[in-house]
Formats: sequence, C-alpha cells, structure tokens
Amino acid sequence: MVLVGAACSKSSSSTEATTIFVQKFRYHGMPTTLKSGIHQFVFENRESLSITHEMIPIALPSGKTAQDVITDAKGPADAVPGAGSEDEWLHIGGDFGAADTGASVVEWLFLPPGNYAIACWQTGNLGGGEGDAHAGRGMVFQFTVTS
Repeated sequence: MVLVGAACSKSSSSTEATTIFVQKFRYHGMPTTLKSGIHQFVFENRESLSITHEMIPIALPSGKTAQDVITDAKGPADAVPGAGSEDEWLHIGGDFGAADTGASVVEWLFLPPGNYAIACWQTGNLGGGEGDAHAGRGMVFQFTVTS
C-alpha cells in the first residue's frame, strides 16, 4: 500500500530532480536561482581520477558571498581559516553524503527564500594524498532562492 498526501502551500515543489555534477573541482548544473520549496538534487562526482567530493548546502548571511566561503576555507586542515571553517557556516537540510569518483548521492531539501551556496570541504587530492579544502580551491557555488 502506498499513502500519498498533499497540502496547500505558497511555496512550490520541484517535480524533477536537478542534477549537479562536479568535475575539475567545480560544480556544474546548479541553477543560479530557484523558487522556494522542496527540491530534489542528484549530486554526481565525475572527476577523472579517484577523489571524494561533497555538496554541503549552506546559508549565506547578509553581505556574505561565495568568495567569503572560499577565503575562509583557505588554509590547513582542521584550522580556521582552513578546512575547519566548515562549522562557521549554517548548514541547510543536513549534509549530502560524500561521493567518490563515479558515485552519486540523492537529497531532498526545503529551501526558503534567501542566499545560499554549496561547498566542498573535503581535503583529498586527485589521485591520492591530502591537500587544502576543496572550498578553498574555489569549489563553492552561490545561488538565490526566491518566493
């Protein structure tokens, strides 16, 4: 038996999944503007070599931009600034799981109006070893949610 429910709401719900993939330490496929509501995202890691990435949705406080996230993430692991700066940003809807090369993760998020970004604080290098947080290397994408 399947139970389906519906309710009235001013916010919209996306019926199609938005596929976002990462390649060369950049997010691709993420719209710059979304309508407020429930959205399904498919996050795919399409790097050519073995590496783990993540897609962490964060709220951007008034006056902050993706560049502020990038600047905060530059530096050594577990340091602020550095990879430890992840906890300085408000996560929205929890964390998408990490995805190794060739893997994908599906997530549903309710997004109210506001300014957001997605970022990766993983620290691996292509092909192995550790390095700076990927967000500090520019792996951050800013977007806006409208009513």
